[in-house]
Parts: sequence; C-alpha cells; structure tokens
Amino acid sequence: MAAHTDVASFSDTVYAISASLPATYDAAGYGSTAITYTTIGKVQSFPEFGSTSNVNEFVPITGAVEYYKGARRYGSGDMVVGDVPADAGQVILKAAEASQAHYSMKITYPDNEIHYLDVIVSSWKLSGASEGTAMTRVATLSMSKNPVVVAAA
Repeated sequence: MAAHTDVASFSDTVYAISASLPATYDAAGYGSTAITYTTIGKVQSFPEFGSTSNVNEFVPITGAVEYYKGARRYGSGDMVVGDVPADAGQVILKAAEASQAHYSMKITYPDNEIHYLDVIVSSWKLSGASEGTAMTRVATLSMSKNPVVVAAA
C-alpha cells in the first residue's frame, strides 16, 4: 500500500462513526465487516490528532534540569458540523455525548487512505447565533488510542 506522494487535500473527505468497537485496535480490527460506520453529514471542520507527549521536568538542587516524557496524548478538539438533526451520523454523535462509551471513527481521504480513531464525545452544542451565519453543532472529541492509518491501495 502506498503512502501519500504529494500534499493531499481534505476536500471530499468522508467522516463516519460507529458505536461498535474493534476486537483488536489495528487495521484488521477496525476494518472488520462486523463494524458498520455511518457517515456524518455536513462536516465543516475536524480537530488535529496524532501522538504527542508532555515533557516533564525534575529540578535538582545541584546539577542541570532533567527532562523526561510523560503520558501520551492522541488529540482532542472540536468537530463542527452543519446542524441537521435528521442526519444519521449526527444522531450517533449526539448519542455518544450522552454515553460513557468509546466510539470508532473512520476517516476516508480522497486518495482512499483511511484513519481509524477510538474516540469519546464530551459535548454536543448548538453554535452561537449571529446574523448571516449557519446553524452548526460542535462535538468535542478526544482520541483515546493511537490513530490507525491504512495507506491507500
């Protein structure tokens, strides 16, 4: 499978969600036919994600400051969608906010590269209003595991 060979665009990216979790958190588990993903309509923006670690420090009385890596974080932020209450994917996002459960997300890019995410949804808010703006919903997502990337075939 080939990785990107040039800069890719987010245009026409498909975002989907499932209440089902994989048996294994790898490409085979997420790609299982036992998991049904529902497309989320009218996505305007999606938060950044990937692996990062806090840098912790120890300051001894004598000697130099020592640094070490802390816990891994995989990203969190706001996904903004045009408010369509009947959209099946948005219905699942709303249910996910009311639940303590983790959900699976599948992001399919225009070149068919796929990113799988394990997420929790901690908010489902209606946007603030001002003249001329569209009604949007904000779902706050936190990624709980390292993203699984399946390169385009």
